[in-house]
Formats: sequence, structure tokens, C-alpha cells
Amino acid sequence: MRAQQLATEFDERRIGTATWPIGERLHAWHVVAPLGRGGTAEAWLARAPDGREAALKLARPELRAHPAANAAIRREHEVLRRVASPHVVASYDLLEWAGAAVLVLQYLPHGDLVSLAGAPPRSWLRAYAGAVAGLRALERQGLAHGDVKARNVLFGADGNARLIDLSHARALDAPAAASTAAHAPRPGAHARAAEGDCFALGVLLYELVTGRLPYGPEGAAAAGAEPQVAPLEDPEAERLLAAAVTALRADGRGLGLSYFADVIESVRA
Repeated sequence: MRAQQLATEFDERRIGTATWPIGERLHAWHVVAPLGRGGTAEAWLARAPDGREAALKLARPELRAHPAANAAIRREHEVLRRVASPHVVASYDLLEWAGAAVLVLQYLPHGDLVSLAGAPPRSWLRAYAGAVAGLRALERQGLAHGDVKARNVLFGADGNARLIDLSHARALDAPAAASTAAHAPRPGAHARAAEGDCFALGVLLYELVTGRLPYGPEGAAAAGAEPQVAPLEDPEAERLLAAAVTALRADGRGLGLSYFADVIESVRA
């Protein structure tokens, strides 16, 4: 499985207009290596003198001059501290480096759920249950995640799965949104953020069972077709696939997170 990452490309290890070389110190943390880069942020592995490790997250260099970019990092810290769940990545601290907000996150070194897509359910069901539990922790705080997908479920050193990347978190009744078309309900569904999370959980469950996305990378809006349900030899996998398709056909509406928790328990029983 891959190490914690936001993407796989880097540009000469530069932060803003100043070099952030390996070994640079930020308070108690020494920068060790780049971890990854996403659409708006990048992450670096850091280590404290006592051996503790963390992932340092900050806005991409080209976005650093925009106040909204640093505000997003600070907001994510606030959301993580507010949720404080064993099923969601922990935020240790919020620091500043050269005017940029830096989020000090729990380091999750054992990869994501992508590598388990298509494997037998017993390989990933506990991790999927952890993602559902993380969403329920957010829901108790009145929040939806807003970007549920296999890459945003990472494994910690203890082997437990945790949700990451709460930069899209929003109120439960806000309009649904997703970072990729593949994980977004149909526009005509007029889904709320809470329902968008349920739809994305259906996409994730389908992907884990079959090894592919239900509507392809273009998503439900462009596919114009129902997700395929083929007979499976494994009765557990077949039951989980049927549950995923139910959530997808409903665009995540009228289900709630308890639907997925009940599905998991029915398979575990």
C-alpha cells in the first residue's frame, strides 16, 4: 500500500518562494521528505527529536498568496479538533512558516483503500466500517465530509483506517459537492451534503466490491446508465454490492449513515 499522500508529483521541493530543504526545522519538527501534492495543498513528512512522526500540510506554493488558501488550512485544523475521533486523522497543532499556515497531522504510513479495491470483503470491511464511523463522528458535529473516496481513507501505524482531508467539510444541509465527478450525485438530485456523503459511500462500496467505479470517471451525471450488478460467487460480496447499488440509485437520499452501518453488521453477523 502507498504511504500517506495527496498525489505523486513534486516540483523541486520548494515551498512558496523559499526552499524548504530536507532537515529544515519547524518548531519541534524536522522536515524529512515530501509526501504528496493535491489540487490545493501539499504534505511533508516530519519527525520530532523523540522519534514522533507527523504529516505537515500547507497550501501549494502558487496558492500561498491567497488569504483563502491559508484560511482553509486553519479551518481544517478547527474542524479536526472539533471532531476528535479515532476514525478521523488527528490534528496535533497549527503552526506558521514564512507566513503560511501549516497543519501538523497524525502520520498514517500504511497507505489507502485504493489498493484493496476488488479484494475479498474481509480484506477491507473493517476499514470501510471505520470510514462510516468517521462520518458519523462528523455528523454528530453537524458536518458532512464532502470528499469521501478510497484515497481519503488511510491506515495508521496501528492498522486502523481513518478519514483524511476535511478541506471540503460543510454543514449537513449545505449543497452536496465532491472533488471528482465520479463521487458526486446527479445534479438533478439536488442532494444535500449529508446525502452526498451517502452517495459517495455507495460509490466506495461498489468500488471495493468490484474493483471499478460504478459510473466510470465521468460519474453518474454523464454516464446515463445504471450501475452494473453481475452475479458474484461470494455471497458477502453480492450482498454488499446490492447495498451499494441501492444507495447509488437513490442518489444517497433517504438512507442515512445508519443504512451502511446496518449493512456492515449484517455481513459481519
